[in-house]
This record gives sequence, C-alpha cells and structure tokens, in this order.
Amino acid sequence: MLRTEPFDSVHLISMNGLPKRKDRFTENHIRFQAYGVKVGIEAEKQSHLKEIYSRLGRVFTGGLKPASESEIEYRFFVERTRGGVYELYRNDEKTIEESDKEIFFDSVESQIRVTIAEFAREKVFLHAGVIGWKGRAIIIPATSYSGKTTLVAELAKKGALYYSDEYAVLDADGNVEPFPKWLSLRGVIDDYTQLECSVESLGGAAGTETIPVKMILIARYDKKKKSPQKWRPKRLSGGQGMMEILPHTLPIRNKPEFVLKVLNKLVSRAIIVKTVRGEAKEFAETLLNFFEHHTDFNNP
Repeated sequence: MLRTEPFDSVHLISMNGLPKRKDRFTENHIRFQAYGVKVGIEAEKQSHLKEIYSRLGRVFTGGLKPASESEIEYRFFVERTRGGVYELYRNDEKTIEESDKEIFFDSVESQIRVTIAEFAREKVFLHAGVIGWKGRAIIIPATSYSGKTTLVAELAKKGALYYSDEYAVLDADGNVEPFPKWLSLRGVIDDYTQLECSVESLGGAAGTETIPVKMILIARYDKKKKSPQKWRPKRLSGGQGMMEILPHTLPIRNKPEFVLKVLNKLVSRAIIVKTVRGEAKEFAETLLNFFEHHTDFNNP
C-alpha cells in the first residue's frame, strides 16, 4: 500500500529507459490506482509532482495502491511554458491552461479526482456530502457552492461521523463507503477561497465502515430561512428522488445500467426529503432530530 506520507523518492519511479513524451517529461512520475482506476502522472519538475501528491494525500486519506506502467489507463502530464503558463494534458489532450499556480494545481487534483469518480470499478460516485449517525447514513446530493460542506461540518461537530463532503461512494448494494477527504470549507476567509482541513481539526471523527443509507436530503440553502423546531420537509417518492439524484451521478454515461441498478436500491431503502434550509449551525440539530424520529435503527 502506498501511503500518503511526506513525499519522497520512494513514491517516485525513475523515467530512465521509458519513452519520453516529446522529450518534455524526463524526470519522475507517480503511478497509482484508486477504486480500480489506474492513473499515471508525469511532470517536468519534481516540485510539480510534490504539489499534486500533497493534494492527493488530502483526498485519498487512506493511501494509494501502486500501479505498474503497463496498467495505466489515464495519463496526466504537467508542464510550464516559457511564458509561465501551466498546462495539463490528459492522454495527450490539453485540458487545463492556467497562469495562477494555486488555481492550476487545485484544478489538476480536481480533474484526477473526477476521472476516478467517473470510471471507478463496481462503485457509483454521487456528488454529495455524507454523514453517519448510529450506523446509518444521510447523503446530501448537491453541487459545489451549495453549502453542503458547511452543513456536513456542523453535523460532524454535533457527533455525526464524517464520511465525505464531496462524494457519496455507493457499492453494488447501494450502501455508502467512507471517502473522508479533507473538508473544503468556504466562508472562513471569504465566500470563494477554500480552506482545507481534516475533520479531526474540527473536533469530529471520520467513519470507517460501509453503512446503509437511510435518508437522502435534497436541500436548497436560503440564508433568510429559519429552522423550525418541528420540521416538516416534503417527502419524495423513489421516482422523484431518482430524478433529483441523477444530475449528481458522475458515472451515469459510462455505465448506465449498473448505475440505475444501484440507485434503485438506494431510493427503495431510504426516506427522501426535499426542503429549503437556513444556516447550517441551526439546521444541523433539526436534521438530526428528524432523522432520529423517522429512522428504524434496528432495521438494516
């Protein structure tokens, strides 16, 4: 197992003796696999690989399995032009061009992460926050900038186990696995800058077991909304829930039959609610109280 420890030469494999890509990548590379997807990353400079590796360590906190050269399915190449512009290629197609270093490497990590989510073996990735409560999960499908990370963080502070602020990783039975990447919190510095932090730094803990999903929360944030003590969200049918979830399902184009089978299992076993919510700090307690009263924790 390749652990996400401090980056050093153990994690790099010399490019000597391997074909060079237009003589631009001659130093080192990273090869790994995650969720069955084999990835290779090459760069002109070792410092660029260190930047990428440090970000991957915050996403895949359990470590990365090594992959051999012959197994690689998706190759990423990083270089910087003479004009100071950073470029990323995926399988020889340029996908990112950016002059700001931080924005560029954040985008590289995001593209690698999305590639794994889209092509993962035997898993379905939903863009969603996830927490565990008494061995049962709540998933919160939502797009970026919707406040799901803030809500997940508040739930973790109240004792819920943190599973993810980015992806709900479903197995073939529709159960959810931990994906405890560092949380990407906005609003600490300003509304757009992300602050990366571990759930432990917030006083919370990460889940470690695969658990069944008992609630799917479709929530739109409205800062003017107050959280009532008796919350009565709109209940959705399985079909309605499916329509809400599909836009957040990353691999739907690559393996639609498998995805629909998993999602059908998911919506058949969970209550699905839709609501407008207020501030996360107020709403978190309301949500957990509702979950307590509408979930049979003795029935898996």
